[in-house]
Amino acid sequence: MKTKSLLLIALSAILFFTSCKKESESPQLTFSNNMPEGTANNAGEFTITGHISSVVRLEKVILTREGQSTPFYTDESTAKNKNEYDYSYLVTDIIADTYILLDVYNQEGDKSTSRFLIRK
Repeated sequence: MKTKSLLLIALSAILFFTSCKKESESPQLTFSNNMPEGTANNAGEFTITGHISSVVRLEKVILTREGQSTPFYTDESTAKNKNEYDYSYLVTDIIADTYILLDVYNQEGDKSTSRFLIRK
């Protein structure tokens, strides 16, 4: 009887731990000063800066103006194979308030998206 009880407890513990949801392994992106917005200079330029961290090594970072389907910048070299990455991306030709979408991918295909507002 004691053996059956121990076996039942062990089986319950195994089922509990294997059924728990896997922690998110999506990359985490933060902006400098924890502010998801900034103001372009008179030339219509702004540099988005911050930090990316990921449990799984990074694959790439893609920047797209919200509302457009084609990215204007893809970083497949400086971010690749890193778990921690301080980024700095120059955005030009800002003529009106513009949201920039930053898509961060790790090597397992997990994706994290953040929005950054550049005011003009």
